[in-house]
Amino acid sequence: MDPRHVPPPAAGSPWSGWALPDIKHCEANLSSWIAAPANTWSNLAYAAVGVWIWRRASSRRLLSAGGLGPVSIAVGVTSFVFHASYTFAGQVFDYAGMFLLLGWALARGLIRSGTLSETGALRFWMGLFFGSLAALFAFRAAGWGIQTIVLAQALAFAALELRLLIVKRDAPSYASFWLMHGLLLLAYACWHLDHTDFACRPNDHRLQLHAVWHVLTAAAFVAAWRFHEGVDSRAAQSAKMGS
Repeated sequence: MDPRHVPPPAAGSPWSGWALPDIKHCEANLSSWIAAPANTWSNLAYAAVGVWIWRRASSRRLLSAGGLGPVSIAVGVTSFVFHASYTFAGQVFDYAGMFLLLGWALARGLIRSGTLSETGALRFWMGLFFGSLAALFAFRAAGWGIQTIVLAQALAFAALELRLLIVKRDAPSYASFWLMHGLLLLAYACWHLDHTDFACRPNDHRLQLHAVWHVLTAAAFVAAWRFHEGVDSRAAQSAKMGS
């Protein structure tokens, strides 16, 4: 299945007439307000994880580990809107959630590396978020793949995390770090298989591999939060010893 082939909404769909996104996942769209049920309702995993993180976090500052809670909820809500509608407007919401997540991760990394203060990192995060949305519309107008924006930020995040892993080693344990990456690799495998003729079952609205991607990445958020809680705990201990 070619993800670049985006069919129009099903006959009688309430989303008829809306601009189409630039990607289509395996699940066939229904002519209802929830166009792709499996891919839509699976986003509740992000919301559940976000609430769970928020309730258990040792700090609720936006750029603390606990900040991943509301970010996860935002990812769930925005992805829900996209898969329910399969419109470009919904895709903008979906990418806004991804930009929030990647910006949060990059801002955290810049704090940990000592490059930015928390205030500076918050400004960086917001600037990157709105700049990314502007780039999305510019890429759309130029006919370029908007996924490139996410890929560039993901690669920047990977490079920063690799540097922190080699140079900083600021976590008491890296078990959750590797678990997070293992879950993300499994999730990406599901995302890729969802676009193959071998695994795609478009009319199965109970289970889709893209829905499994949602659940696995939500589980990776839990592992990421545990890792960042350890980082924050060590940083607080170091600050206390230095005072």
